Amino acid sequence: MFYESDRHDAPYILQELDDMGVDEYSYIKANNNLRMGYKDTGLTFSNLRERKSVMVLSKATSKAEFANTWFHELIHCSMHIAKENGLEEMGEPIAYLGGELARSMQPIAARLMCPTCD
Repeated sequence: MFYESDRHDAPYILQELDDMGVDEYSYIKANNNLRMGYKDTGLTFSNLRERKSVMVLSKATSKAEFANTWFHELIHCSMHIAKENGLEEMGEPIAYLGGELARSMQPIAARLMCPTCD
């Protein structure tokens, strides 16, 4: 998981993707995205056989944009996990899965959305 990433993080993220065996097309796409340094964007790649995912959230221009990107990438990750485990992509199981992912990320996400909140 990479939070508040920018183009300077690209080598570390790309190494992580390479180590997890991401395909060439996805690697090139991620490389282009990461090196541009766009804000308010993210990416999620999963190696379903190895049960590993990498989620990247770029720096955000606002709390609302962070939340938008975070939820967007959570949905991608949830769908990857659901597919690998034969879960329907609609319904309660994937909703609970997304909730558990959000709960595990909540301490950092909360700080990014509200730095002065406890």
